[in-house]
Amino acid sequence: VIISPDADAMGIVAKLESEHDSACSALERPLAQAGEGGYVSKADFISWAEKTAPMLSSTLSTFMHNLLFHGKWVKHRLNFVLFQQPKLDQHSDIFEAHHPNLFALCCTTPSLAGDWHNLYSRQFHGASMNRLQYSILGYKGPTLVVIETDQEHIIGGFFNTKWKKSHDYYGEGSGFLFQLSPTLTVFNPTGEDKNFIHLQDGLGFGGSKNMPRLFIPASMEACNAGVMDKTFHTGNLLPDDCLEKFNIKSIEVWGTGGEEAISKGLASRAKQREITDSAIYQARVVKDKKPLIGDINLLDTPLYKHREEARGRSDFSVDEQHGGYRLERGQ
Repeated sequence: VIISPDADAMGIVAKLESEHDSACSALERPLAQAGEGGYVSKADFISWAEKTAPMLSSTLSTFMHNLLFHGKWVKHRLNFVLFQQPKLDQHSDIFEAHHPNLFALCCTTPSLAGDWHNLYSRQFHGASMNRLQYSILGYKGPTLVVIETDQEHIIGGFFNTKWKKSHDYYGEGSGFLFQLSPTLTVFNPTGEDKNFIHLQDGLGFGGSKNMPRLFIPASMEACNAGVMDKTFHTGNLLPDDCLEKFNIKSIEVWGTGGEEAISKGLASRAKQREITDSAIYQARVVKDKKPLIGDINLLDTPLYKHREEARGRSDFSVDEQHGGYRLERGQ
């Protein structure tokens, strides 16, 4: 309602009177938990908005801009950050169009506004860690990893980095983990540690190599969602009544940040794939030559057999003058 320039009055009324959750309902639950005794003060609201939904204030500015200018963007004259509803280029098993959870998630960072490009989907690419890694390796830019568990809870992480396989952790301090459903909760970096991403046999975020805060193993089964680590703030990724172990119902990876950021990210991925393909080709060429080289044993050829047979004979000696061998023949 707030950010759609072409919203009609009848549609707004129908939405408000329907039994479905409104766009704000996904934010109401975490906001209610920010206060004490059922009361949320102004200070509570400001603190909650800064940590969980820093883009919330942009919705009002965007609404007023749509109202006054009929949705016509004059970007070079704007002195505020536009709130733009995400535009997914592919069907999502987790997000429906204009879903309240999608609105709530986009309040967490401006990098989730505008175009989204699907890098990996369990439905389209297959339930395989190899396929997931192939889809994201080399991609550089804002990236959203979102998981729906078999109990229909939604968790994930947002990172702005270049994806690579590494024995060590990597990543930047702008990333965060989140619980989106049933309650929006954002776990920002603490600044105490920098163990953001670990991509090797599996995919891990936070924690340590032996126990990441959020971990998807190579089997993509029996995943783990912990409560605390030194990289991200403490809190439950899964609801209080859940165990830390979970199974995946759906998992998707999206390139975000708008058209320009996505284009640069895809170009980076294409370049990385070229480098990888070239390295694989060179390795195959070298490997294929080894049997050939092994078969070429010059010492076994007739050309050199006479030299080996002559060694040790009394009439066989080195010819220092001519740089070779001399065979003394008897009279």
